[in-house]
Amino acid sequence: MSSQSYLKARASVMSGQLIDEDEFESLLHAPLPQLEGQFGLEGISDRGLSPAELNRTIERGLINQLMNELSILLRPLNGAARDSLIYWSRKFELYNLKALIRGKLNNLPYDLIRESLHILPSLISLPHEALLRTENVPELLRQLERTPYEAIARQARQVYEEKNESFSLDATIDLRYHAGLLKHAQSCDPEDQVPLLKLIGSLIDRQNLPWLLRYRLNYQLSPTETYYLMIPSGRHIHSELLKQLVIMQGMPQILEALPAPLDSRLADSDTIMAVELAMTEDLNHQARRCLQFSPSAVTRSLAYMMLREMDLRRVFAIIQGRVLTLDERLIRQAADLDREVTGV
Repeated sequence: MSSQSYLKARASVMSGQLIDEDEFESLLHAPLPQLEGQFGLEGISDRGLSPAELNRTIERGLINQLMNELSILLRPLNGAARDSLIYWSRKFELYNLKALIRGKLNNLPYDLIRESLHILPSLISLPHEALLRTENVPELLRQLERTPYEAIARQARQVYEEKNESFSLDATIDLRYHAGLLKHAQSCDPEDQVPLLKLIGSLIDRQNLPWLLRYRLNYQLSPTETYYLMIPSGRHIHSELLKQLVIMQGMPQILEALPAPLDSRLADSDTIMAVELAMTEDLNHQARRCLQFSPSAVTRSLAYMMLREMDLRRVFAIIQGRVLTLDERLIRQAADLDREVTGV
């Protein structure tokens, strides 16, 4: 069996772990020990953890499970296809980078920053101890330039030195990450490149549109500032359209200007959160189609990882809410349990 055939078969088998809406309903009412055991978090509710410690422990456990599944899909891969999947997973280490930066900006104690970091596989992990010992954010970013996160670090340091504030720094890190994801996909073999870029394009659309709405309507950034914080290579929302959208004054006008099928899918969205949820559902729809039909094994693998991450985010909300004995209505809202399901 070729590596492509093996990987397609492996992704197909692993897709059986994806959670449908009926299963989420069952998880919401399952005995808590059963729920914890199912996701490798046995006994978490009995440890007497503070809410902050609980959040970190649950999130770490679910991310580690995701990384273990990624390692299975990486085994038959090599070259640019393998690099693309690994690069996608670097998003989780960027959570650590942002925690390090926030800690430095707020002069938090070494131990407090360290405790907030996720322990991730060495394949994507930052040199946490060395970064913790840096004196300030510019030095931290300079050290990061000697790691695989060089491109992100260099751009982030330039932005920080120009503006000296955290908002632009966070936005730049996200922007450079997605630009790097595109660059890795563009290095893949032609049979992988086209479907991979379409899937990543849907991911970028899902990021760009809520960002654009928040930057323009909530933060009151100028059209120029907003445009330069966008990723110009989405599947439906491309560079020329972004230039038109950033000069528009309100959400209804922006949503009406979107191309099909986004215009109809977002027609009833009246808040930025509703737009974000609808875009997430659109990404879910595209990823499921890729997982089932794509001729590219690496695209199927990335689609599975994206879908699995979406599932585990909702699981996180359920377990967190159950352990903290929150009202079911709040848990359902946090886990997006009342959404309308889009078929494949």
